[in-house]
Amino acid sequence: MEHIRLTAISLSLLLCTVSAFAQRHYENIPALELNYGTNLFGNAGNYYNLSFSRYINRTSYWKAGLSYFEKPYEYTPNLPQVSTLNPEETIPETIHDKGKDFYVDGGYYRTLASNLKSVYWGIALGGFIGTEYVRHPDKEYNFIIGPKLETELEIFILPRTALLARIQQHWNPLSIDKWNTVWNVGIKILLY
Repeated sequence: MEHIRLTAISLSLLLCTVSAFAQRHYENIPALELNYGTNLFGNAGNYYNLSFSRYINRTSYWKAGLSYFEKPYEYTPNLPQVSTLNPEETIPETIHDKGKDFYVDGGYYRTLASNLKSVYWGIALGGFIGTEYVRHPDKEYNFIIGPKLETELEIFILPRTALLARIQQHWNPLSIDKWNTVWNVGIKILLY
């Protein structure tokens, strides 16, 4: 009997809170989000992001975060020339590896379309700065910096929780792979 009563109360609270949408996209509402994704084109490299955002008004917000991104690449090691009778033996082997980017990113987001309750779609313009670790064949760290353009879809599933879907285009002139298109999904939690 106690189990039925607890289930009825839980269902009532769930149904009542679904219709009572919280303040979304209001001035100074902060949020925390966690994202995971991969390259959209080429070999898949993992992408992780932890971000903090704050709404400026109903149609815009800024976001800053920490990101990690793997970029698959190929290289041919420099081998000493060996003279043999068989020239096929001297062909160097191509090695597959992943560059690892660690960077801080930020951006300005603008809502383009919304139902003002649970679905928000917008675009963003931002930038990133950080370091890239590669091995070809020696380990080296490179400085990376560049702009990014993205589109984001927020779907609120609970009063303070949204699912995110995003596509980002990064341009990095100092990287092993200059153009990267990344898709990612995540979860956003409003902090109020």
